[in-house]
Amino acid sequence: MADDNPLTVFVAEKLQTAEAVVELLAKEGLAAELVAPPPKADPEPVLGGADLVTSDAIEVRVADEKQAEKAREVLGTAIARAKLQALHEKRAARTGTVTAACEECGKTSEWPASAMGTTETCPHCTAYMDIPDPDDDWSGVDVGDAEEDDDGDETEEGTK
Repeated sequence: MADDNPLTVFVAEKLQTAEAVVELLAKEGLAAELVAPPPKADPEPVLGGADLVTSDAIEVRVADEKQAEKAREVLGTAIARAKLQALHEKRAARTGTVTAACEECGKTSEWPASAMGTTETCPHCTAYMDIPDPDDDWSGVDVGDAEEDDDGDETEEGTK
């Protein structure tokens, strides 16, 4: 956070965003205010005089330090919800079709592009199947070890 002020719970680049955050916190019973940083002198003046430059960052600070953590939780939840809503809207706006293969039966089927990133029922074997989304990053997800069958041998997904 700006200047590591314990009262600062959010830093916005736009005034409208900062005002929306203050309003959201107020609805949760958390008093907050906007704090714009003081103007700074431009290190390289354009016309020989020191030009004042204002920072774009606008801090949102709570009035009581005891409410700072609660405010951060409220904002974290709201931001996550907004990102999820934006993702759903992006997926819903997709057009065309996508082909996906069922991991259970191996057969492929066509799906509307808006289904990318969802889990559907395979029309061939009725198993659940994932419709891949090229925007999803699974590189940091631990999918676990190969499954073992009843004899303790690894299944065909793993090596024997």
